[in-house]
Amino acid sequence: MFRKIRSDRASEKTVWADLKSELAPYIKKIYHSLTLVLSRFPRTIFVCMVIALIYSVLWSFSSDLRSGDGNIPVVSKKNDSVQNLQGSNHGLNSISKAAGDLRRTMTIRDKVDSVLNKKKLSRADSVFLEDALLELKSIQQP
Repeated sequence: MFRKIRSDRASEKTVWADLKSELAPYIKKIYHSLTLVLSRFPRTIFVCMVIALIYSVLWSFSSDLRSGDGNIPVVSKKNDSVQNLQGSNHGLNSISKAAGDLRRTMTIRDKVDSVLNKKKLSRADSVFLEDALLELKSIQQP
C-alpha cells in the first residue's frame, strides 16, 4: 500500500535553484535599474533617507508627547474587556467581551459543579445556585 516513489530529477536541481533560474532575469533588471538610479542621483537619495530618518524620530517622540487621552485603552474590571474611548476598535472590543463572558461562565460552572457535588445542599447553596442561574442569564442576554 505504501511504496516509496522514486524521483528521477537531478540531485543538484532544487526548488531554490529552479526559482533562481526562473527569476534571475527579472532580478538582474531590477538590480541594474536600481544601480543606475543610485549612481545618477546619489545626493537626492541621501537627502531623502535623512529626511525619512528625522521624520520617523520626530513621529515616534511626538506620539508620546500628545496629551490626547482618547488613544489610551481602558481595562474594565467588570467584564474583563478592553474598551477604546474613541470606539474605533469595535471588533476587538466584541472579541474581548466574548472572552470575558466565557471566562465568567467557566468560573460559574466550576463553582456550581463544586456545590452540586455535595451530598446535602443547604439553604445558602440553593440561594447561590439561583444567583448563578441569574448571572448566566444576564451573560446570555446582550
